[in-house]
Amino acid sequence: MAETLDVSTAVPGVQVRDVWPLVPIVALLGGAWAAQSADLTAVAAALALLLGGWRPFWRVLTRTDWATPLARWRHWERKLALPRWPYLQPETPGAALHHTLEQARSWWHEVGREPLALPLRRAALALVVSLLMGIVGGRYALLLTLCLVSLAEIAALWHAGRGRVGIGWQAAAGVGLPWLLGASLGGSPSLRQALAALTLTVFVALFAAPKPWAVGGPLVGALFLISLGHFSVAGMLVLLTLPGLHLLFHRPPPAVYRRAVAPWILAALMLVAAAL
Repeated sequence: MAETLDVSTAVPGVQVRDVWPLVPIVALLGGAWAAQSADLTAVAAALALLLGGWRPFWRVLTRTDWATPLARWRHWERKLALPRWPYLQPETPGAALHHTLEQARSWWHEVGREPLALPLRRAALALVVSLLMGIVGGRYALLLTLCLVSLAEIAALWHAGRGRVGIGWQAAAGVGLPWLLGASLGGSPSLRQALAALTLTVFVALFAAPKPWAVGGPLVGALFLISLGHFSVAGMLVLLTLPGLHLLFHRPPPAVYRRAVAPWILAALMLVAAAL
């Protein structure tokens, strides 16, 4: 459920409703609209893949604190006995593996099970749903599913499993890949659709960061539209981003700023979809 966030610390008297969870949905629908896909069944299946598979898997892998329990494993020495394997000889690779498994069992029961059991179950379920829905959706849906899974794993490893990832990773998983998924519903995504997905990923990654380079997001989007001959749409895109850029002068916290610019990002996605 969307939450109302008091951002009075950034702009006195302003309240912002969090619509950021709608960004992947609008990106998918925008890609389908731009590709002129009128198959409502395929769109519904893509939404089911996004909401039932991709998003839960991404949230579990990138928001779970894997690092804290795994840090204790590095110096773990206690063991929990396992049944002895037949013909196991001392000082052999099999004995070393058996010893490691006994340590892992002890670590899991004492440290790992409580914080990691539920996330692992959720990740496994979301992965199964993603793969099954990807197979049903066809080769492009399956290929993009594998890309999303790989991206989530790389993002989590890049940030050492601390339970948070940068806005660039979020833009790729929440805008670029959903846009391509929507575009694939009308057949093979065209080069224009691929460039649109890349441009929108860069646009969101820059614009959603409360830094001076946020202005680069609208510029990248405008240049892409101008290259396609959509001069008036490029101007409208820049105008849509002005409220968010103005908010930078108040130096809001990153979470506050991202929630504040989310409605303008939604509008920008729909504007680009309509232009294409």
